[in-house]
Amino acid sequence: MNKIKVGLVVILLVPSLIKAQPVRIIFDTDMESDVDDVAALAMLHGLANRGDAEILATISSSLNPWSAPTISVINTYFDRPDIPIGNVKTKGVYRNSKYAKILSERYPQQIDLGEEAPDATEVYRKVLSEQPDNSVVIVTVGYLTNLSKLLNSVPDEISPLNGEELIKKKVKHYVCMGGRYPSEQDPGKWGNFKPDPEATVHVANEWPTRIIFTTGGVFSNAIPTGKILFTDRVEAGNPISEGYKIFLESWNRNWHHSADLIAVYVAVKGHEPYFKEIQQGYFHIFEDGTHVWRTSPDRPNHFIVPDFAEGVDPLKVAEDFDALMVK
Repeated sequence: MNKIKVGLVVILLVPSLIKAQPVRIIFDTDMESDVDDVAALAMLHGLANRGDAEILATISSSLNPWSAPTISVINTYFDRPDIPIGNVKTKGVYRNSKYAKILSERYPQQIDLGEEAPDATEVYRKVLSEQPDNSVVIVTVGYLTNLSKLLNSVPDEISPLNGEELIKKKVKHYVCMGGRYPSEQDPGKWGNFKPDPEATVHVANEWPTRIIFTTGGVFSNAIPTGKILFTDRVEAGNPISEGYKIFLESWNRNWHHSADLIAVYVAVKGHEPYFKEIQQGYFHIFEDGTHVWRTSPDRPNHFIVPDFAEGVDPLKVAEDFDALMVK
């Protein structure tokens, strides 16, 4: 009888002693036009501090020369200055930034300008080739240029696999922020898909693993994050706080939407308990980057996170997201 009791105790205790392994993440961002990229990377570091994520690489999809240095500023601020950083080369998107040059010149960072960073495709191939099979989650909160180039990459000294083969072997799934979840009668024209529509169409149609699309618009505006960055609780010399203050100065408010933060949360924690996921249908991307979610035909590797789960308070989600953005 005692042996049975001991066995039951062991069975009950063992699951509580098993800690989930951190999610291996590659974070791909434009880090220029909007400031929620800053918050999303800060939030990813917060999740890494809790043991939920391991940041394998942080990659810029922008040709703005201060995008990659700003990524380095945030990595350095969170005491992870050695995270590999890649940058898109040659063909890509250039957009101005209110905050990137200021932050990259004002705070410690490891890259002077983006053109001095390694090529994004090489960083992707190297990092992926070193990981266990089916273990990496990629999250993009910028343009899809780098993923299109990765798909088109050929075998080299890094890996004997071409891009599609390498992705299929190493990537668990991919989370893509960029849409606005429009109806079929009103194709969406905003987000990250328009600046490089060719890459967007290519990735949406040819990516060999599961893709989870997360959306912006009204959904992300319902989660007003960033207020914590404007309080005395946030220590001086915080680049995330300064980035928000610079970007939102003309908006005359102390909060911002959470489009990129939603994508990071879903990449690390999944959609539950905050959000709902739709698995039926597919994300149709037109040649100009406009897009609709169509309920049929079904594409089994396309998923979308378009809204809150029933009963979820968006302000509570914002509070939880804010807590992850600061040390």
